[in-house]
Amino acid sequence: MEIIKKINNKIVRVMRNFYLFKIGAFLSHFKKASVPKDGPILIHIGCGEFNDKRYINVDSRKGLHIHYVDTIENISKLFPQNYADLIYGCHVLEHVSHLKLTQTLKGLYVCLKKGGILRLSVPDFETIVGMYQEKSSVSGIIAPLMGGQGYPGNFHFSVFDEEYLRNLLISVGFKEVRKWDPQNASFHSFDDWSKRKINLYNKEWPISLNIEAVK
Repeated sequence: MEIIKKINNKIVRVMRNFYLFKIGAFLSHFKKASVPKDGPILIHIGCGEFNDKRYINVDSRKGLHIHYVDTIENISKLFPQNYADLIYGCHVLEHVSHLKLTQTLKGLYVCLKKGGILRLSVPDFETIVGMYQEKSSVSGIIAPLMGGQGYPGNFHFSVFDEEYLRNLLISVGFKEVRKWDPQNASFHSFDDWSKRKINLYNKEWPISLNIEAVK
């Protein structure tokens, strides 16, 4: 039954993504997604299939629910300085070259209001190392380490543990860096990688490092 459930979930996901990013991309030429006008300014970078109506959606793929088609590296070109209350990116920052991380984080910092929050979820390199050490097998860590690689943007170019990411955030000006919990975080309605686990060697590995920084 569990196998059937997984197959059905995959079929639903494929059909949903076909509608959002194939049919939706075509329809977006005729109808643009309307930007939220009320409440705090929330930006969801690399939103993928998720569409929380409170957020401005940014993704590298065109879709009916996408407000801006662009990447995390260009956020400071899309939005003015001191603009957002919250910027959220789940499993997005690892797609940025390690040579461009500081520049990218500076751009996100500039877009936030004073007191604004940059909320990130990235693959936890410490967890990936633990997965590898369990059996000394590269095959078990290829996807979380290197990315799914199912489409052009789905490749990983950076790795993070808590100390490294914390130091990067402090270096660009953030005053407070802390962990966040996807089960009770404000403005978080996403069943995304921030709370998922990878089943490997009969263990459930929490794959994400969830860190947020306050400007």
